[in-house]
Amino acid sequence: MFGSSHFESHHYNGYEYLKISKGTEESASLVFLHGMFGGLSNYDALVEYIDDYNIYVPSIPLYEFKARKLTFTNLAKWLHSFMEALEITNPILLGNSMGGHLALEYTVQHPENVQALILTGSSGLQERDFGSTFPRRNDRDYVRKQAAITFYDDDFVTEELMDEIMEVINDRSNLLNVLAIARETHEYSMEDYLSDIDQEVLLIWGKQDEITPPEVAEQFQQDLPNSRLKWIDQCGHAPMMEHPEKFAFYLNEFLLELKNKNATSIK
Repeated sequence: MFGSSHFESHHYNGYEYLKISKGTEESASLVFLHGMFGGLSNYDALVEYIDDYNIYVPSIPLYEFKARKLTFTNLAKWLHSFMEALEITNPILLGNSMGGHLALEYTVQHPENVQALILTGSSGLQERDFGSTFPRRNDRDYVRKQAAITFYDDDFVTEELMDEIMEVINDRSNLLNVLAIARETHEYSMEDYLSDIDQEVLLIWGKQDEITPPEVAEQFQQDLPNSRLKWIDQCGHAPMMEHPEKFAFYLNEFLLELKNKNATSIK
């Protein structure tokens, strides 16, 4: 979720992002997209297991939009502007939760500029509805229980994380944006668009995900024509945080397959 990344963040043209170069200028780009209560640090552990790629993690400015303009259509436009500014072309997109939803919407808008997709705990079909009672301002115990639903291991819900969540939801403007994107996530379905996505898609899902449960992953696999599904046991809604090494095993296997396929097509 929140938390400062141990990688240095960059600022360019109004964008905040991480860039971790693990390849050459010619290496393919990976763009990692965080979820609603996520941040730049969400992929820190995963990055340690990836080589030979240029990795970008943008900070999605959920609290800078006016609540009424906080839609996936507008977020996808923002993402396109980010990638144009940094001259990122034909990336592989990886999205968790809301970030997966954004990756799908971006792919629908710009199919020519997406090489492949990795979705983990993605919204876009069905997500747990927390209703109008979440988040309750000033009710730390209630918010802690809701945050704990994200993880199989409650140890991930640290006091630092709780402080950051409470700071966001106790700010009225930020709270309105949280509620707006939560509503958009719940109501804006990608179901009618999935069959048109012909990119290779890797689905990595926690078996104990309570927010986007296993049947959601199975529906994604059914509806996305070129998808495959990998499970991680004893894992909730953020597999790349709870089990980064296992996540990376599936991811690197997928990336190698893509690389070999691209090399064959060039010959």
